[in-house]
Amino acid sequence: MSYFYGPVPSRRLGLSLGVDLLPKKSCSFDCLYCQLGPSSNKRLKRLFYIDIKKFKRELREIIKDKPQIDYITISGSGEPTLHNNLDKIIALIKKETKNRFPVCLITNSSLLYRKDVRREIKKADLIIPSLDAACAKTFYEINRPAKKIDFRKILAGLLGLRREFKGKIWLEIMLVKGVNDSLEEAEKFSRIIKKIKPDKVQLNIPVRPSALKLSLPDKRRILKVAKIISRDIEVVTGFPGGKREAKKIKNLSTKIINFLKVRPATYKDLANSLGVERRSMKLASDLLLKKSQIKTCWYNRKKYFTIYD
Repeated sequence: MSYFYGPVPSRRLGLSLGVDLLPKKSCSFDCLYCQLGPSSNKRLKRLFYIDIKKFKRELREIIKDKPQIDYITISGSGEPTLHNNLDKIIALIKKETKNRFPVCLITNSSLLYRKDVRREIKKADLIIPSLDAACAKTFYEINRPAKKIDFRKILAGLLGLRREFKGKIWLEIMLVKGVNDSLEEAEKFSRIIKKIKPDKVQLNIPVRPSALKLSLPDKRRILKVAKIISRDIEVVTGFPGGKREAKKIKNLSTKIINFLKVRPATYKDLANSLGVERRSMKLASDLLLKKSQIKTCWYNRKKYFTIYD
């Protein structure tokens, strides 16, 4: 297992070097929109998974080439707060990179009610927690949490994070048509967000393919919801970064597979993230398709590569 992927073109973070600490789909939720497919084994127990020596070796190998990176982002193929001792991992990243890159943690907010989790993540520079529901009914419908996680714990965790965390908090809301995009839900979101006081609120939609066929809210509804929730809300669209200089990368096929283990990607996503010339990317992706190591699917009129059904 490789612990790093990318840098990935992110609609929010520019070029983000991803950190994946967990076995595939280790999560406390089974969200309707998840790009990694269903969570067959929802869990809440925190464990230590990584080999620290290998983690450090891989990170040193990446940064020695002085890559273009805007953030180092702890996210990956599961809920990162299920990993123990995140404080040690964040400290290691900062030490090895000499604080050249800000560290971001993306979380579904499920374990933020725990003081030990909030303590471990307080050295991150940016935390992006999710809040996809403004009431218990919607929470169970869209996030489908593990037992013992309820909506009150989500809110308590977010309020505790705001009190204790000195870095930036960007609260993300993922809109799914017919589930949490009503104007009534938007009013409830507005009241909750006034209590949490995040530095930024980001409204997102599931643009990557998921196991379930979901409908996306239209632009008019998204803008209506955004206006109700907050005056300062950001509707996340497009990738803000530019093209990277093309360069040859060894073991391109392995890098493509490692990338796709974390998220489906378009041809353009792969080319930009891995920084390879078009001909090399085409040869590698065609070979992987021929060997059935990757697959293609269409979503929202875009063709994606994936390794999962």
